[in-house]
Amino acid sequence: MSFKCLGIFREKTNSPNRENDDTLILKAVTEELSRLGSETHLIEPENIDTINPKDWDIILPMCENLPNILKLAKWKDNYLINPVNSVLNCYRNKMTDILQQDASPFYPKTEKRLMENFPGDGPPNFFSEKGCWIKRGDVHNTCTHDVHFIKDWNDCKKVKTDFESRDIKSVVMQNHVPGDLIKFYGIGPYKWFDWFYHIPQELSNFEFDEKNLEKATGEIAKYMDLEVYGGDAIITPESRIYIIDINSWPSFARVRDTAKIHIAEHIYSKRTANILGRNK
Repeated sequence: MSFKCLGIFREKTNSPNRENDDTLILKAVTEELSRLGSETHLIEPENIDTINPKDWDIILPMCENLPNILKLAKWKDNYLINPVNSVLNCYRNKMTDILQQDASPFYPKTEKRLMENFPGDGPPNFFSEKGCWIKRGDVHNTCTHDVHFIKDWNDCKKVKTDFESRDIKSVVMQNHVPGDLIKFYGIGPYKWFDWFYHIPQELSNFEFDEKNLEKATGEIAKYMDLEVYGGDAIITPESRIYIIDINSWPSFARVRDTAKIHIAEHIYSKRTANILGRNK
């Protein structure tokens, strides 16, 4: 069953050191969809205004910047993977609200502050000698210094100066969880899953159940309403799993050849089910 699919690339500013990988996964998925018989087209995010949404059955938006996402929010009759609200859910401020409320067993202690209240009167109550992560409160990394690790609270002043110089309005402070750092990818959730250890790192190989990792990431993806997702997890010495980040449409760089097939099949099955449902 054929349908028309439009893919929208991620903004170059939101793909630090991943510009090529982000481009390649979207191209690969649309090539798979074409092989399945669908008509596909790719555009840069700055060309969204040139598109008539009525010409397309399904949209694959990798774009993340708020002005572009809000344009897509007006396309009410299109099926988006991932939906607009899901992309916005991945903004760190909103992610913190969602995951601290619904998925606290898997999410480290985290606190939000507006830039005007940062550093504020003192550190969050979870701050310790282990240190703390300070992250920009909106989109994911646009450069290497969107995330800072500090062990001395006085170093927040340098972070504030940097963030204010780039007009960042808020921060997320997250407890440092020692352990092995893992990158994960998922589709569905629970249709396909893969993971690997981040490199470089001093790996301890703490034991954990891979099924529990898939379950934890899948539950969080459900909270966030994500269908195509990836992120970062920590495995502690006690084999506990923490999800420290999750995002829409990662690059799938190391597993692109496998992931493209599963993503395309997921999209095709979702669209086919949608068409059949409307025709009943």
